[in-house]
Amino acid sequence: MFKNLLIIVVAAAVYLHFYPNEDVNKWVAEQKENADELFNETFDTKARVSPKKLLSAMQKDMQKFTKAEVAYLETLVESRSDLKEFNKTYCGTTKRNPQMRDIQVDQVCEKISQQRIF
Repeated sequence: MFKNLLIIVVAAAVYLHFYPNEDVNKWVAEQKENADELFNETFDTKARVSPKKLLSAMQKDMQKFTKAEVAYLETLVESRSDLKEFNKTYCGTTKRNPQMRDIQVDQVCEKISQQRIF
């Protein structure tokens, strides 16, 4: 049984190596990325700061934020994945955030880089 399964896996690997399929390669890359992310979340031993600590670190800067921006930031820090997505999308890029002014986005990005959130 195991021998037959091994033969099928090797045959599939050889076929995909010599006759690559872009859709299959894309799917494999996505699955690998998902598996890596799940593994990192499960077995991560780095000491990280809670995303909610970002609010306390930005307390004196938040006087310049509007009420809507503060509310958006509070919902953003509820989840580490949401904050990570915000960092990936808006920090270090020229993409504009529709819910926050550029100056505030820069301040949030700066505080995120100073904290050990990820």
